[in-house]
Amino acid sequence: MVIAGPNGVGKSTLLYAIKQGGRVEDPGTRILYQGPHRVMRSTQVQRRWLGGAPRRLLELLGGGDVSGFEGLNFHNSERTPGNVDEAGSAIKHILGKIENRRQTLLASTVDRIRAAKGSLEVGKIPDIYGPLRELTEYILPHLTFKEISFASEDNILCLWNRKDASGTVPVDIDDLSSGEKAVVVLFLPLLEDQLQARLKELELFGAEGPKADAPLLEHRVILIDEPEQHLHPGLQAKILSYMRRLSEETPTQFIVTSHSPTLLDQAFDTELFVLTEATVANPPENQLKRISTNAERLEALKQLTGSTYFLTTGRVVVCIEGERDADPEKPTDARLLELLYPRATAVTLVPTTGKGNVIVTVQRLREHLAEETFKIRVRGLVDADQAGVAIEGIEQLPVCMIENLLLDPDSLFEYLQSIGVTGLGNAEAVLAELRAIALEMRAKEIALRLRRKLKPRMVRLTGSTLEELKADQAKQIADMQQSFPDDTILQGQVNEATGAVDKLIASGSELDQFRGKEILHVFYQRHIAPKNIGYNPMCIALARIVASKNRVAGRLDPVFERLMAD
Repeated sequence: MVIAGPNGVGKSTLLYAIKQGGRVEDPGTRILYQGPHRVMRSTQVQRRWLGGAPRRLLELLGGGDVSGFEGLNFHNSERTPGNVDEAGSAIKHILGKIENRRQTLLASTVDRIRAAKGSLEVGKIPDIYGPLRELTEYILPHLTFKEISFASEDNILCLWNRKDASGTVPVDIDDLSSGEKAVVVLFLPLLEDQLQARLKELELFGAEGPKADAPLLEHRVILIDEPEQHLHPGLQAKILSYMRRLSEETPTQFIVTSHSPTLLDQAFDTELFVLTEATVANPPENQLKRISTNAERLEALKQLTGSTYFLTTGRVVVCIEGERDADPEKPTDARLLELLYPRATAVTLVPTTGKGNVIVTVQRLREHLAEETFKIRVRGLVDADQAGVAIEGIEQLPVCMIENLLLDPDSLFEYLQSIGVTGLGNAEAVLAELRAIALEMRAKEIALRLRRKLKPRMVRLTGSTLEELKADQAKQIADMQQSFPDDTILQGQVNEATGAVDKLIASGSELDQFRGKEILHVFYQRHIAPKNIGYNPMCIALARIVASKNRVAGRLDPVFERLMAD
């Protein structure tokens, strides 16, 4: 839920009231609160302070004060909307405790394997900080988490590598920018379960007996007052996308308040609410109202921000094919692209229906939003086809359509296994099935290419009487017959289209260049629909698997390099 409203209407009061006395269906649900005045002070943490029981950020965000950290003194430890919230200042201390535990477990693992006269396979040691690396890769791709360094035990360091035009340099968490710190403060608490699970894996690494079970995540409600603080509009859009990802993959609900036009515009209609002042109506209206139409959205943006979203992002605007849909589970082109290729969240995707509309929209926006004046770069991304596109600012996907990127045999096989489909025994069998389906579409693909060559002709009859209409009809038919190619030319075009299709099949490129949506739909009908699983959920789940295997970046990186180039 993204809650907007003018100053003084009670947004902060609402969140704090939920934190103090929120009622949830599951009594095991943890309510976490981040107030509007978050801070992350530079801290000097000594290693000798890291003993004792582990401390967790989740506990801090669920509690009412920040205290009990050896060596750290807070002037006012209360966590209320009117006070500065110091929970973020404990991050280095908490990460230090995790690293202390990691090093202890690693030493005991080495000793155990050595005593058993076994060999240590370093490459298989669990990466404790993998989730932290994934977070920064998704939201802050210029940063890479490096290590918790105990090189100086009087001042431990939490290091990231920052990459810019001058090279790569290590940066301590205290020296990150305010926006970078804000991202860590917002999301690191939600990764602690994963970090602790990987510590458990390390504890059992190389040992006989059962392995660590996947962690059973508790239900969480995250209350964040003004998450946009210190964040550039581009980062604001990315954190909203990341929140959706976490809420879909884990039992987590976000309730946030915001004045940011970027967040308000990026929120789906099902997510956006407006809090208004109380009225004297009897019975009183509900002050918290869901935005239900685009007209209401635009009016809310106008009243609350008085600005235009495009001009606030500072990011490249990329018009793409497909519809904008309020349902986050509908696999629109934009939705699939963001799932498959997280780098796409670094641009503003604007769905504009078909290819023709993409081209027209880009041309008009480039005309009215001159880059040298507004500093807004407008580009277009369209599906690939045989006609090609030679228009400035328009790029093509390396495949026929976005669904072609889902036709990954390894990912499809993993998905089939996850839903209990055993008819296709391995990824090679899945590949063979996909190619068989594509071969069945050979005639349709030939016909499609012929239709592009034999471009349609519009017939508009004119006349005010039946005789005039019939005469005009006869004339247009005669003109069309005269301009229609003869059999020799037609046969040549048939041969050319047939040869092009057969060449794709022979080269194994049909899964890229045939219509991927049709191939995927036939595969779905044969193997997945009998399990009573919907086509849309399948596409979303499959996109996540493809993304986890990093199948798409190498293909889309060159396209996005051109889209984002100055």
